[in-house]
Amino acid sequence: MAHIDGTAGGELGFRFGEPLDLDGDGIVDVVGGERRGGPSGFGEAGAWTELGVQLAHWDGEYLDGLFGHIALAVPDLDGDGLADVIVSAPNAVLDGGPRGIVDAYGAHGRIWRATGALYDGLGWHIARAGDLDGDGLEDLWVGAPSNPSQGHVYLLSGRDGHVLVTIGGTHGSDQFGWYVVPIGDLDGDGKNDVAIGAPAATIGGAERGAVTLASSATGLPIREIIGDIPDHLFGQMLAPLDDVDGDGIADLVIAAPGGKVEAAPGSSEVNIISGATGKRLHLLTGIEDGELYGRMLATIDDLDGDGFRDLAIGSPWWHGRDGRIEIRSSRSLALLAEVRGVDQGWFGWHITRIAGGFVASKLHANADAGAIEVHEFR
Repeated sequence: MAHIDGTAGGELGFRFGEPLDLDGDGIVDVVGGERRGGPSGFGEAGAWTELGVQLAHWDGEYLDGLFGHIALAVPDLDGDGLADVIVSAPNAVLDGGPRGIVDAYGAHGRIWRATGALYDGLGWHIARAGDLDGDGLEDLWVGAPSNPSQGHVYLLSGRDGHVLVTIGGTHGSDQFGWYVVPIGDLDGDGKNDVAIGAPAATIGGAERGAVTLASSATGLPIREIIGDIPDHLFGQMLAPLDDVDGDGIADLVIAAPGGKVEAAPGSSEVNIISGATGKRLHLLTGIEDGELYGRMLATIDDLDGDGFRDLAIGSPWWHGRDGRIEIRSSRSLALLAEVRGVDQGWFGWHITRIAGGFVASKLHANADAGAIEVHEFR
C-alpha cells in the first residue's frame, strides 16, 4: 500500500481523480491537491508515483483560492503522449470578484485556463466527460454551485477550456453542481449523459436535495430525482453504475449522507437508482448515526466476478471520525470488503478507482495535513 502525506493544515486529498501515467513509464501515477497548503495558504497540487515518489508540483496564485481543491489526471491534451493534469481553485478572486478557475497543465507548463463567472465557484467539482465534441480529446464536466441565484454545470473543451454546454439549476441557492458525474446514455443519442447534484434544493418548503439527469448534447433535463429526508444533503454525492437491473439503461447511486449540521448529523442513506425511471431500486444505510455514510461514492473494478463494476462507499466520520470504506457488489449489494481507518483521520473522505483496488484520502490525518493511500486487493 502506497502512502502519500501532506503538510500540516494542507488537507491533501479533498478531491482527486483516477490515477493515470504521467511520466511514460507504463505505471499509473497519483495526482492530488492541498487546497489549504503551499506558501501563505495559496494552495498547491502535486503528482506522485504509485510508490509515493513526487513527480511534479504546482502552486496556487490566489490567497485562500483553494487551489488544489480538486486535482485530477486526464488523457493527453497537448499531444506529447503523456497524461495531463487539471487543477481547480474554486474560491479564486480575480477580475473584480470571486469566480473560480480551472487550469490544465502538461509536462511543459500550463496548457489553458478557464475562468468562471462572478460568484460561480467554478471548479468545485470536475469529472472526466469523455470526448463529447468529437475532437479526439477528453472534455470535462465542471460544477459551479456557489452562485446564490443559480448554480451551473459547464461542459468544457479539453482542447482549450471553452464552454461547450451550459446547464443551470432551477431551484435557486440549491448548490446545483456540487457534484457531477457522467452516466450512461439515457436519451438514446449515442452519448453518455450527466447527473448533477443539488444537495441544498428546497422543494415543497423543505430542503430535500435533488439530482438532475441531463442530456450531454443539449443540457436539457431528462428527469429530476428528489430526496425523501429533509436536511440530509441528498445529491451531495453521486456515482455511475452499470445496468444492474437489466433494463438496458445504466443506473446510478445517490447518497444522502446527512451531516448538514455537525451537532446533529443524523442517519445516512445510499440509494441505488434506476437510470431509466429515476425510481429507487435498493436502499443501503450505515451502521452508526453520524458516520456520513455515503459522503463519498466511487465505482471500482468488478471484484466479485459477476460482470458488473462494484461500489465503494466512504463513511469518514465513523467511530469518532476514524472513517471506514465498504466495498459492495453493485448488483447483489453483498459486502465484499471493509477497510477501517484509525486516529480520527477521516479515512474515506474521497475515493477513486485504481486497477484492482482503490485510492482513498484521510483528509484530517496528522494535524489536518491529509494523506492519500493506494489500496490493492490481492
